[in-house]
Amino acid sequence: MPSLPFVTIDVFTTSRFAGNPLAIVRIPEDGQVSTEQMQIIAREFNLSETVFLHENRRGDDGETEWGFRIFMTSAELPFAGHPTIGTACYALGTLADNARSGKLLCSAGPIGIQYSEGVAKASIPHNVHIHTESKFTTEQLYELQPALTSSQKRPHAMTVVSPVKGMNFIMVELDSLEDLAKVTTSGVKPRAKLDEGWDTGFIGSYFYVVMPQVGQQPDTTGHQIRTRMIEGALEDAATGSAACGLCAYLSLEGRLNDRLFLITQGVEMGRKSEIGVAVTLTEDFGAIDKIELSGSAVKVMEGTVYYD
Repeated sequence: MPSLPFVTIDVFTTSRFAGNPLAIVRIPEDGQVSTEQMQIIAREFNLSETVFLHENRRGDDGETEWGFRIFMTSAELPFAGHPTIGTACYALGTLADNARSGKLLCSAGPIGIQYSEGVAKASIPHNVHIHTESKFTTEQLYELQPALTSSQKRPHAMTVVSPVKGMNFIMVELDSLEDLAKVTTSGVKPRAKLDEGWDTGFIGSYFYVVMPQVGQQPDTTGHQIRTRMIEGALEDAATGSAACGLCAYLSLEGRLNDRLFLITQGVEMGRKSEIGVAVTLTEDFGAIDKIELSGSAVKVMEGTVYYD
């Protein structure tokens, strides 16, 4: 019976049983695993995402590179943040022979990665789109989150942002951590009218609170933001793609002038995650030049998965 080695790791944390779990299944050089088999294996792990990691090779530029594919339990994703950081930590921290940089190859494009002192950084492929036709109303929000109707203030802003095509997030700014704690899962998935040509893929709700700064300047970790990501009955402990989309949106809007952000997510579900995002704008401040995602990961389990 064919089998594949795997590990599970907790991502965006240095503590086991915190952060966001990820399964990494290694595909040997001569491995023949179909897309359908990958989807079945991902469903068996029943985590928010499972990665299938191919053996490394030397790229044309001399760098070590790994092909990888990302699956939810129901579909493949073009890109996702916590699988990228988790895979970067595992590939460079465990599999590579003294390499501290390389590339991950996914359907969204090549991702440059670096690893130092337990922290991975990834130059994220991006095609940030802020939807203009989307009309996600307060009434729709209250249908999904009825507890927010008791909040003293209505949500500040609701904008749909796609960090890449196929990954869409309704960004909902809340006034306080008390309001953030009222957010809950439900049996209803969010719906939003997306712009033409972008009406495909995953839609989640990303609730956030921009934390007040102490003193006149942001501290050395950058702007502090608390978040939660809800998609129907699912709450995600750490959503790197949503964090990248949010920080890109805030940078473009000019509401936060510093390009460094620290996103804390998963607190309410007992899996605190720390997500680093650095955004660089073009010289005219009209577009995104670079998005860098960073974080740590720690191994939890390893074993073998058998498949038919």
